Amino acid sequence: MAEPKIKPQRRVAGKSKFRLPDRQPRVSEINPLRELLQEAKAQEEALAATPTLQTRTTPVKRTAGVGQSSSTTSRNTPAPKIAGVVRSDAVQRSHKSSKDISTSFADFSKRWSPILRSGQMSVCRILFEMTYEVGEKEYFTSMPKLAAAAGLKERQCYNVVAQLEQLGFIERPEIFNTPTKKGTIFRLYLSPQEFPDEPNRRYHIGEED
Repeated sequence: MAEPKIKPQRRVAGKSKFRLPDRQPRVSEINPLRELLQEAKAQEEALAATPTLQTRTTPVKRTAGVGQSSSTTSRNTPAPKIAGVVRSDAVQRSHKSSKDISTSFADFSKRWSPILRSGQMSVCRILFEMTYEVGEKEYFTSMPKLAAAAGLKERQCYNVVAQLEQLGFIERPEIFNTPTKKGTIFRLYLSPQEFPDEPNRRYHIGEED
């Protein structure tokens, strides 16, 4: 007696009988410039997202000495003195320790609350606590840590820092991205400062000297 034929399996639509081998996960290359480039890109996006700080001049900005052209900021007029705006050559002399400053963050907040928003004031509060309240001139931290301390999202913190730099309240003289040190040095000023168009900033990348 002949054996019954084996009926082939019914083909399922969309299912192939050939299966490619699983692709091995791609190992990302370690690039010491990646974090620095991401931060630079985030800063550029933050500046592009806030064109009003660069183009529009409001009465509040004129009072604080922000957003003026080079021809107006270079002249020694009474308005910058009233608003507390300091020339760039006097920035270092004006940044004293907390022992020489009789102000508190409440005074800073009361004076500049018409200009600074809540997120900007939160970043200033953290920097004030880490500098003037402990007698330091600078504070070293990373952007994620600063955002967490100020109660902001990291992207929002990038925007806030860029805005405060444009207003002249903070400065970032050095940025580190080395195997043993990653972060930024922040300086907080109690009054808006006049900085050059191109920030005088040092980048430490890769291996340390």
